Amino acid sequence: VGSENLLDAYFIDIGQGDCALFVSDGMSMLIDSGEDEYADEVIRTVTDYGISTLDYVVVTHAHSDHMGSMADVISAIDVENIIISEPCEDSSLTATYEKFIDAMEACDAEIILAKPDYTFSFGNADCTILAPFNVDSSNENNNSVVMHITAGETSFLLTGDMEKSVEKQIMEKYPMLDIDILKIAHHGSSTSSYKKFIAQISPEIGIISCGLNNRYNHPSEKTLETLDENNVKYYRTDICSTISVHCTADGYTLEMKEQ
Repeated sequence: VGSENLLDAYFIDIGQGDCALFVSDGMSMLIDSGEDEYADEVIRTVTDYGISTLDYVVVTHAHSDHMGSMADVISAIDVENIIISEPCEDSSLTATYEKFIDAMEACDAEIILAKPDYTFSFGNADCTILAPFNVDSSNENNNSVVMHITAGETSFLLTGDMEKSVEKQIMEKYPMLDIDILKIAHHGSSTSSYKKFIAQISPEIGIISCGLNNRYNHPSEKTLETLDENNVKYYRTDICSTISVHCTADGYTLEMKEQ
């Protein structure tokens, strides 16, 4: 991992799910971890980057394609802080989520409940939680932790699976939000990527985390059209495999390996 960079972000290809690793000045943050079957791959990827302790782990919400392997990951790697959102009742009762809660309670990490405007920094990066605003009791996707991360001139928005209703709330509460790199919400599903939201935050790059030939047909044509209309250049983990973003004081570069 290049220490001359302010921040290195890796959007890791773990099939139909989400997993991203951010590294800055010797500190690290893992955001989601995909399904249970990817545990070994996530652990190996983190340790291959020379990381023995994760300063932050973020579980965006209680769906298995985002946190199915997290119990195993945090049991295998030391963690300092875990950021979670409060799940809706149905999600909190799944065996996968209960296994994660048990593992979280067994490790020594400080547990942080995500609230809007909570800020922290790691390495050369500054992070602000924008959402969730409240617990959505009927739609777990809207309980996603949404984070704004900046390093130098570059800004990221990490969105979990938030849907259009939350995107609209973010537009209202953070009207000046201007993003370089957007993790497209909900694997590019048509439930998210509201046209006015994409236009308002005007990202240069969209990153879509999805599985090859997935049964949900993510990303949707509608979302890809919205991105094209707003001149957002997008990259997909099912096509590009792991996508890396390297931020310096002047800007950022992207790297990927075509499959």
